[in-house]
Amino acid sequence: MMLSSRASCAALALFAFILPGLSSATENQDHIKQLLSQMSESVRTLDYRGLFTYEHGGTLSTLRVVHAVRDGVQYERLQHLSGPEREVLRQGRPVECLNPGDQLLQGRFDAFGDQFEGLETYYHFYIRGEERVAGRDVINIQVKPRDPFRYGFSLAIDKETGLPLKSLLIDAKMRVLERFQFIELELGPSIMESDYQAVTAKHRVVDHELSPCNQLAPAQPTGWQAKWLPGGFVFSGQQKTSQGQDMYMFTDGLTAFSVFVDSNDNPRQPDVKAQRGATVAYMHNLIRNRRAYQITVVGEIPPGTAQRVAYQMNPVGASPDATSPSARPAAVPEE
Repeated sequence: MMLSSRASCAALALFAFILPGLSSATENQDHIKQLLSQMSESVRTLDYRGLFTYEHGGTLSTLRVVHAVRDGVQYERLQHLSGPEREVLRQGRPVECLNPGDQLLQGRFDAFGDQFEGLETYYHFYIRGEERVAGRDVINIQVKPRDPFRYGFSLAIDKETGLPLKSLLIDAKMRVLERFQFIELELGPSIMESDYQAVTAKHRVVDHELSPCNQLAPAQPTGWQAKWLPGGFVFSGQQKTSQGQDMYMFTDGLTAFSVFVDSNDNPRQPDVKAQRGATVAYMHNLIRNRRAYQITVVGEIPPGTAQRVAYQMNPVGASPDATSPSARPAAVPEE
């Protein structure tokens, strides 16, 4: 009986996602844009601490987050409470610094020229009622992609602050690939400097210089470029990794992926695809300007999208139809 009830609830939830025009759904786009902009701002500017769960690829993790703003600068610490000890620190990024993803969420499209026409061009947004998450009232926003190149979302946004308290990432078959949800949240707490400093040796500091701040014109990559991107995705930054790879980042405001370019001694290796939850890694080997390279696309995008991007990476200024071990990608089945 319990399993039957859960199945019925799941079916109703998917039915609601597929048919946005029924029941209490509303498509007040101005309200939705305001909520998305508030969400982008609140995660940067508010002091908060809490516990949340993260589920993907059949695993469930519990994490603690502390976020504080000191003298206009953000400090954040993520601590894994299950599994191996791990911590992630994000420190030193000014609050007023909007990366390209935040600019897109806040409707600041001028910086991207004709590369971006607005999120509603690529996603269908609608509000689907209210609920409670972590003891707080939230507004549910359903986000359905208008093409097969990206996933859909279900977002629960705190009514008071705009913080995202729950997020589901949903594929074309209406399967939940990833779930993030706060189970406890404290706003405006007293946060000491030690609260956002590492307490274990196994911690990683995220480089906040990866993406430009408040860019005023479309940024251009150096070295390599994507000859094809899904509509709405823009170049958002690049860096050289510690392993010497060139890393290029792209976002449409709601999701992102990275492309890693490395030299390769065996260009005849077959393509490799790996997926865990919503995150896919697609590896393709090619030859450009008589040199062999390995292209790896990693991000929360469908495998077919990752494959197409991998096949369309090209050195800046090189011929797009340069020699490649396989001229056209074979279709990647969606799992």
